[in-house]
Order: sequence, then C-alpha cells, then structure tokens
Amino acid sequence: MLVQFLLLGSGLFIFAVLVLCLIISADRQRRRHQARLQRVRPEAALTSKTGAERISTKKVEKHSLFVQVEAQIARTNLRVSLTELLVQLALAVFAIYALTVLFFGLHPLLALPVAIGTPLLVAAIVLRIAQARYRDAFTADLPEALDVFARGLRAGRPVSDSLGIVVETSKGATQREFSRCHDEICMGETLADSLSRLQARVATPEVSFFSVATSLQAETGGNMIETMENLAIQLRERRKLRKKARALSSEARASALILASLPFVVAFAIAVLNAGYLEPLYADPRGRLMAGIAIGSIGLGMFMMRQMGKLDV
Repeated sequence: MLVQFLLLGSGLFIFAVLVLCLIISADRQRRRHQARLQRVRPEAALTSKTGAERISTKKVEKHSLFVQVEAQIARTNLRVSLTELLVQLALAVFAIYALTVLFFGLHPLLALPVAIGTPLLVAAIVLRIAQARYRDAFTADLPEALDVFARGLRAGRPVSDSLGIVVETSKGATQREFSRCHDEICMGETLADSLSRLQARVATPEVSFFSVATSLQAETGGNMIETMENLAIQLRERRKLRKKARALSSEARASALILASLPFVVAFAIAVLNAGYLEPLYADPRGRLMAGIAIGSIGLGMFMMRQMGKLDV
C-alpha cells in the first residue's frame, strides 16, 4: 500500500511539474511575440514600458532556461519546438518510471531520478549531435556561398541583395542562416551585428574568419569582393587539409574500433558455444566487478586512441 501511494504521489508530482513547465513555456512564447511586435512599433513600446523595465525584461529572458533551450534547438535542423520537446520528455519520464518500477522492481524513490535523468541525458546528447551536424553542413557549403556573395557584390548589388542571392541559391543550414542575416539587415541591423549573431549561432573557425573579415572590410572600406574570394579559397584549402588529415588518421581509428569490438565478439562467440562458461561474470559479484572494470578500460582505451588520432586543423 505504501509503495502504491509513493508511486501515485511521485507520478502526480512529476505531472504537476511538467504542466507548470508547459505553462511557463507558453507564457514565455507570448512575451517574446509581444516583444517582437514592440520592436516593430517602437513608439508603442515606449508608451507601454519604461527603459528600466525593458532592460530588466531582456535580462530575465536572456538568463531564462527556456530561452537557452530554444537557442540550442535553433542551432540544429530539428523540427521540434520547446513545447513539443517538453511533452516528449514528459512521456519518456512516465514510460521509464513505469518500466523501472513495474518490470524491474526498482524502488519508487530510486526510480524517480533515473526516470528524470535518463531522458534529459539523451536529449542533451541528441542536441549536441544535431548541433555538430548542423555546423558541419553549414561549414561545408560556406565557400560556395561566399563565391555567390562575391559575384553579387561584383555585379554592383548592395550587401542585402547579395545575401538575398545567396539565400535563393543555397539550401539547408546555409540558406537558413543567411536568410536570418538577410532579414536582420533588411530590418535595419548593421552587417557587423548580423554577422556577430551568426558567429554566436554557428561557432566555427570558418564562420569567425568570415565574420571578422567582413566586418573589418565594411568598417574600413576595403575591397570586400577580393576578401570574399580569398576567404573562399582559404576555406576550400582548409577543408582539403582536414580531409587529408582524416585520411592519414584513419588507421588509428580503425585500430581503435577493431580492438574495442574484439572482446565483445569473443564473448558473444563463447556465449553461443558454451553459455555457462561466462556465468561467473554476471552471477558472481566479483565477476560483475571485473566486467565493469574491463568495460571501463575498453572505453578509456577508445578515448585515448581517438584523441591520439584526432588532428586539429
């Protein structure tokens, strides 16, 4: 009876917290929508709020956890909103909690941190992988986008029109990011501010080169066309050097994969031939300790070999 009561109470508590998070997220989205409308109509913003109130609101939104999560999602190609992510996390928490308590017989209080931590950890890993793929896709198409941008400038078009041509001719992450820059410049932002935001969203050395070089040329009045063409050439050479380094380090990566998979392949073969031979590894506490140490050693070895074969280009 006590276990059922704890189970019910924990489930209600998790449900209440998630509902509260959804309400807060909806309120944040409403406030950001109102803030965008006020930026379009500055006279209405001045009459509705004082300067100190607007500054305090921006600080609260900047440090809000929900705003940070939305910013992380915006740096990926994932077509999911913050509300959808919270709903999926809530369903995952309920599923893992029920699975660990009902099927694995874990204590409800011990199952609670497992049910909450596992979806959050998986979501963080998925976001990091999606962000890395997003940055790689943008970096791969950046030299071609710079060539198009330089051709537009050479034809006598202004910066906003040249960025518009890049948006029309590109796709994927490049189209999405340059579309943001184009919209910001059309709304009155300077080129330096727009590129600084691009550098914050896509934090790669290539984007830093592009942002700094373009901002300097725009401020000093240099030859931006020549700068864009030279930068595109340098980025292509950098990409070639990175691929060459990856090819040279392929032997170390293949060796790490083979050596790491070999114990598991041998264990599977022994389990098929003689299932009772490996029973002490999972039936005896000393065997479980030895198996855990062995798996940890394999993971450490893979990490060290990966770092040895990783070249920073």
